[in-house]
Amino acid sequence: MPNTHQLSSISEWSRVAPIGIVYFLVKAITLFVTRFLLYLIPAFALNFEKIQAHTHYIFVGSLCLILIFATGALLHYWFYTFRVSGERVEIKQGIFKKRFLDLPFNKIQNVKIEEPFYYRPFGYASIELESAGSAGQEAKVVAMKLEKAQVFKQQILDKRTQQTNQPLNTVPENRETVINTRSVMDLVIHGITNNRVWLILGAAAPFYQSIAENLGDILLYLGMDIEAYLNYNTQSLGVFILHVLSVVMFVMLLIVSFSVLGSILVFYDYRLSRQDDRYVKRSGLLSKQEVTMKKSRIQVAIQQQDWLDLLIGRANLQLEQNTTGINAANSNHDLAAASKLIVPSITPSQADEIIEEVFTFEQLNQLEFKKVSKRLIVRLIAFPVLPLILMLCTIAYLASVNWHVWVAIVSVSVLLIGLIVLRWYRWGYHFDKNFICIRKGLLGKDYIIFPKAKTQQVAYSQTLFMRQKNIASIKLVLASGAHRVPYIEDKDAMSMLDESLLIVERNKPAWM
Repeated sequence: MPNTHQLSSISEWSRVAPIGIVYFLVKAITLFVTRFLLYLIPAFALNFEKIQAHTHYIFVGSLCLILIFATGALLHYWFYTFRVSGERVEIKQGIFKKRFLDLPFNKIQNVKIEEPFYYRPFGYASIELESAGSAGQEAKVVAMKLEKAQVFKQQILDKRTQQTNQPLNTVPENRETVINTRSVMDLVIHGITNNRVWLILGAAAPFYQSIAENLGDILLYLGMDIEAYLNYNTQSLGVFILHVLSVVMFVMLLIVSFSVLGSILVFYDYRLSRQDDRYVKRSGLLSKQEVTMKKSRIQVAIQQQDWLDLLIGRANLQLEQNTTGINAANSNHDLAAASKLIVPSITPSQADEIIEEVFTFEQLNQLEFKKVSKRLIVRLIAFPVLPLILMLCTIAYLASVNWHVWVAIVSVSVLLIGLIVLRWYRWGYHFDKNFICIRKGLLGKDYIIFPKAKTQQVAYSQTLFMRQKNIASIKLVLASGAHRVPYIEDKDAMSMLDESLLIVERNKPAWM
C-alpha cells in the first residue's frame, strides 16, 4: 500500500515538487515552437544559404533562448503555490500577471491525471481539474506524486457522490470493468484513416512558391539532386513517370507515417473502463493520460466514419460532456481533452456496444432513419452554388475564353451539384420517446445520439416557402454543443421539440 500523505494536511500554501520546473520549461518551449517557430519555417527556407553562412549566430541565439526559457520556468515555479483547504483547491500563479483560482470540489466536472515522459521515471504526475462550463476556472496542480494524485482524484470524486468513508491516505480499491482496449494495429489503422497532416499543408499554402524555389538547394545540400532525378529531357517517358510516382508515394508515405506515429503516441495502451458510475480512459506512450468522466454527465455520443473508415468498416466514437468556456476552444483540437472520451478505430458493432452501455440505446444498424426533404437540394443549389456558377460563366463570357474553360466550368458545376445531392442523401433522423439520433455527412458518415433529457435549448425555424410545404428546421442545444436537423416534416419537428421540453420540465433531470 503506497505511503502517501493525506491531502487534507495541505492546508498551508505550498509549492509543487521541484520537478515542476521541467514542466514549465517544456510548456514554454512547446508554446514557442507551435505559435512562433513553425511560422518561421518558410523564412528559414528562403534564407537557407545565409543561415548556413552564419551558423554561429544561430548557436548564440539558441543559447539565449534556452537561458530565457530556463529563467522563465524557474520564476513560474517559484510563484506557483497551491493548497487544499476543506473541500476546495486554491492556486496562485503568475509572474507579472497574478492569477488566483478558487475551485470547490462540487464544481469540478472532470479529473485528468497526466504522466509526462519526463515525470514517469520519478513517479510524478500532474492533475487537471475542469469546472462545469466556467471559462477560466480550470485548475492544474503541475507536479504531484502519482500516488497522491490518485488519492486526490478519489477524494474529489467521493465528495461529488457524498462517499467520504474512504481513508484519504490510501489508494482506492480497483473496482473497474474493462469495456474496450485498442491494439497497436488498431492505432495504425486510425492513423491512416484519420490523417490530419493535410491541415498543416493547407496552412503552409501561401509559402509553397517560396519553399519550392529553395527546396532544390536544400535537398542538394543533403545529397539529393531532385532536379536531375525529375529531368524529363534526360530520361525516357516511362522512367520519368516512374520517378514522379516514386516521389509522390514517398511524400504520401511520409505524411501517413507522421499521422500513424501521432496516433500511437496519444492512444498507445488504450483502455476504457467502467468504475461504478464513472468511465475511466487511460492511454499514452511517452506521456500517459488518465481521464475520469461521470456517466450522468455524458451529453452525446458521436460515431464518426470518414470515407476510408466506411471502406474498411471502422469508426471513431466520441463521448462528450460540457464543452463551453475554455473547453470549447481546446477540446475540438485536443485528442486527449478531459471533456471527451475518444475510442479510436473500432468496428461499428463495438461502437454500438459502448453506446448501449452509456445510453441503453438500440443498435444503429437497426434504426429506420427518415430522410430530410429534397427541397434542401434546391435550397443549396440556389445558394451558394447557382450564384457561383453564374459568376464564373459571366467572367468566361466577357473574357472570351476557349472551350476548355467552358468544359471546366461545366465539370465543376456537375461536381458541386453531385456533392449537394450526396450531402442530402446522408441527412437522416430518428427519434423515440427518450432519444434523438441524427445522421449526416458528405463522403463520410456521422451519427449523433443524445437523450432528450439533455436538451437545454431548442430552436424552430420555418421560412414562408417552407411553411407552404409543411417543412421546418430545428436546433437542439446541449451542454456539449448544438445539433441541427434541416428541412424535416413539420409534425416531426414539433414532436421532437415538444417531447424534449416535456421530459425536461416533467422529470427535471440532472444534465450534469
